[in-house]
Amino acid sequence: MAKTGASSDLAAEFRKAAMTNHGYIHVVPSKSGWSVKKEGSLKSSAVRKTKEEAVQVARNLQSGTRIIVHKKDGTIHTNTAKK
Repeated sequence: MAKTGASSDLAAEFRKAAMTNHGYIHVVPSKSGWSVKKEGSLKSSAVRKTKEEAVQVARNLQSGTRIIVHKKDGTIHTNTAKK
């Protein structure tokens, strides 16, 4: 199945963001729920069914200085320093 323009554009933006390495952790929508991705990595650290579960995983990761949580449309919902 071919990707639609909007989802293809969103996927391209996620790949672009993943290639940077500011030490941030992103919580992004995925086919299987919500993915936790470290910047600089193409693969997810974890995938959870709910955004809340994915955010908890992101908080528990040893690395990362900020957690950036995205909305379903890919825009940024929150951008907070990791505690």
